[in-house]
Amino acid sequence: MKGRHYSMKWKVIRILLVCWLIPLAFFGVLGVYIGSNHRDMTAENYLSQLKFNNKICVERLDRAVADSRQASYDEELLNLHERCQKGELDADSAYKGCTDYLNAKYQKSSAVSSAVLWFEDDRERFCSTYSEAGGGTYQQLRNYWERDHGAVEEYAAQLGTSVGFLVRKNALYLVRNLVDSRYQTQGTLVFCLNQNYCFDSVAQFPMQDDVCVWINKEEPLLCGEEEAREWEEQYESLNEQGENCRWIRGQLCVTDTAKGDSYNIRVAMMIRSDVSMFPFYGYPYVLAVLLLSLILTMIAVLNTFRREVTSPVEVLSEGMRHIEQGELGYQISEEMHNLEFDYLTSAVNRMSENLEQQILKSYQEEIALREARIMALQSHINPHFLNNTLEIINWEARLGGNEKVGKMIEALSNVMDAALDRGKRPEVPLREEIGYANSYLYIMKERLGERLSVDIEIPDELMDCPVPRLILQPLIENAIEHGIIPKRSGIVFVRGYRDEEYLYLETENDGGLTREDRERIARLLDINYNTSKEPAGNMGIANVNQRLHILFGEPCGLVIEERDGKVTARLTIPWKG
Repeated sequence: MKGRHYSMKWKVIRILLVCWLIPLAFFGVLGVYIGSNHRDMTAENYLSQLKFNNKICVERLDRAVADSRQASYDEELLNLHERCQKGELDADSAYKGCTDYLNAKYQKSSAVSSAVLWFEDDRERFCSTYSEAGGGTYQQLRNYWERDHGAVEEYAAQLGTSVGFLVRKNALYLVRNLVDSRYQTQGTLVFCLNQNYCFDSVAQFPMQDDVCVWINKEEPLLCGEEEAREWEEQYESLNEQGENCRWIRGQLCVTDTAKGDSYNIRVAMMIRSDVSMFPFYGYPYVLAVLLLSLILTMIAVLNTFRREVTSPVEVLSEGMRHIEQGELGYQISEEMHNLEFDYLTSAVNRMSENLEQQILKSYQEEIALREARIMALQSHINPHFLNNTLEIINWEARLGGNEKVGKMIEALSNVMDAALDRGKRPEVPLREEIGYANSYLYIMKERLGERLSVDIEIPDELMDCPVPRLILQPLIENAIEHGIIPKRSGIVFVRGYRDEEYLYLETENDGGLTREDRERIARLLDINYNTSKEPAGNMGIANVNQRLHILFGEPCGLVIEERDGKVTARLTIPWKG
């Protein structure tokens, strides 16, 4: 059941009464509180609050320290670097992997504005990222390279396996060396910390005039050099006397030291002089004035609310009802008396004018997205057979079989032309698609010799039907790789037939399906399955199935089944004879 609805006016009246009664009660309690408290209690309260807020700073800095250590513990960066050193990865791939790691870990961090990584054996190449959530910008990274990198690099060289903090012109850097299992330094990870986030609890401390923060023995933060020197003197004086707070010339000086993960943080703060509390005489008169103000303010607020809120809302509601009923061009002509509702009125009018255009634009964007997904899926091509072909060509060239080599090069050229799609044609005649498949089969026959037999049975009447480019080759490749090669020999049948609505293309081989094969096929042919984690060799059939679903919808797609000891893969494509 829907709840009861009340007029906004009466809700405002209730809120107004509550908002005024709360101050009345507050001042009543405050009078008793002021008469029974003294400055020492005030100092103790602020000291407790500072300790709590300083603890928040420590927790946020500890999370940043933990994030820096995690980069060593999960070993992903070190593994990428080790693989690059062994030659398993090229430098660009290793660099991209490290950058992706930094983006995934720190790009949404509130504590880290930017992160920089370099390795000892290649100091000229860096990985970096910045977090907009942490106030990071590209300019901040540039400032780091131009002003602070040399000092950070020198500081990291002395750091060993510890976590260190370095202050540079109000920039706070967390530095950590990445070490391997032999405790050898392999690289350095640097965080530029977001001071607004890390020290927000002390920087926004209520009633503070000045605040200064030290981490270990580094330069002070959140204050200037002159203030820092004065604060240092006060801090040392309080430490000598074992105190944490002191009243100095009518102001309260409060200090606190907290220990974090491998560092100490000191905070010194000067509280405004107006926090000194003295008994407040005459406060009953204040309560009487507040009560009178409540009545006058309520009258003024209700009148203003009616003119500035209620009437404009009714006009806007009427306009929205017209638009809801289909009058997309409806315009609100009444003039508003304030900027906010004038802006809302203009926005509603612009929305009414542009709604039809936006609907059309959304439709066009959906079409563009659909085409982009098709192109993205079409671009996945398994390069394994190309590598095998190049090996065969090299071997044949050594033997001097020029005619055979020429034919293989020609077949390879046809396959590569189909893959590159220089003409940007999403569909080709089936005759041309069969030509690409024949080129691929020629290469595979040269690779497998007499172990591979192929029987193609496609009537000429089907050859002019347009089909998606490279839609048949992945099925033939799958049949050879999973049906012929494991058994060392066999025959692949390729058939084509149609009915009134659809063209059907089938491949058939003698291979069987294990339970694992069936599970893998079911997984890959699930249109909602994310194939990003699958090996490249498994992408072919998923690619084909997704392309057909995107292009033509149900029931078009790929079906793989086992019948009478043979594995059949069938494509369903709309017939366009």
